[in-house]
Amino acid sequence: MSRLDFNCRHRFSSGFEIDLAFEATGLVTALFGPSGSGKTSVLGMIAGWLTPQFGRIRLGSRWLDDSPAGIHLPTERRQVGMVFQDHWLFPHMSVEANLGYGQRRRGSGPPIRFERVVEVLELGDRLSRYPGSLSGGERQRVALGRALLSNPELLLMDEPLAALDEALKLRILAYLERVVTEWNIPTLFVSHGQAEVRRFAQRVVVMERGRAVAEGTPEEALGQPTPLGWTHSAGPVNLLRIDGARLRGDQWVGRLGGQEMKLPAVHGSPSHPLFVQFRPSDVTLSLEDVRGLSTRNHFRGVVSRMLELAGGFFVAVDVGQTLWAEVTPAAVRDLGLKSGSKVTCLIKTRSLEVVG
Repeated sequence: MSRLDFNCRHRFSSGFEIDLAFEATGLVTALFGPSGSGKTSVLGMIAGWLTPQFGRIRLGSRWLDDSPAGIHLPTERRQVGMVFQDHWLFPHMSVEANLGYGQRRRGSGPPIRFERVVEVLELGDRLSRYPGSLSGGERQRVALGRALLSNPELLLMDEPLAALDEALKLRILAYLERVVTEWNIPTLFVSHGQAEVRRFAQRVVVMERGRAVAEGTPEEALGQPTPLGWTHSAGPVNLLRIDGARLRGDQWVGRLGGQEMKLPAVHGSPSHPLFVQFRPSDVTLSLEDVRGLSTRNHFRGVVSRMLELAGGFFVAVDVGQTLWAEVTPAAVRDLGLKSGSKVTCLIKTRSLEVVG
């Protein structure tokens, strides 16, 4: 698996400056941050459209850019596949021809089979159609297939889910996960959505004003108080993996680590893990497991972190995964909350949203 090393500085005529260094060594690394933080410009440098004024970019053993040595490899020689928010398909070419264009730009290494790409992305009955007759999700799958068929050493994905509604976003995210698993291609994923980053990426670089303000696993990087996902919104996102979802009587249930979670209705018969999303403000903390409540989900855990932000506290509770609760300073004082406190997290089933 190729490793990406990025260490570049570039100042634009507007005065905005990117000064960023990071490594991408796993399958999926996310660049996370709001519009204007420089994420797309970083992809442009890696793709070769923007030449950094100073710095180096290495992919595996190859230098894509090395300003001291005067190296700037042309885009067509970089072996980098791109997937955009706006697809960039050729409107006058069929799906099959658009996919074939990727093969014309194929890099070195064992070729990715056309038939397998069509099968994995479920495009077999769309090959003769044209982009104008496709849905947004179908066009995104074609764009992904074209990028794959160029046999890339690295995939760059620039907000590929941003233009999709929530239901379609989940479907496309499942395709992205399938592609990464099938072909084992390192991927740099640009997004400003916490939930999709937490689900899809193994490592996150949080960007603000052209610089990294946090880096690490999704929990480490997005669990800091400084990233934009906190300071510009209501706090962290709870996105928990649920295994073994099944219908028991009239109630859907699943496993959160060694504890059972009651779920809202789940469509179909899922054979893969699901994810549930909910707000920290939907969580009530108790020092004891309270009985006789209509709230169905009670999870025992231990407080691992407490962060004060915007006049309140975000409390991280280890329940096998990290679960965030939002509480008032008075509640912290009255409950005597501190790291190591044993608590029960109470969550109403109707507060949960199944997102995968």
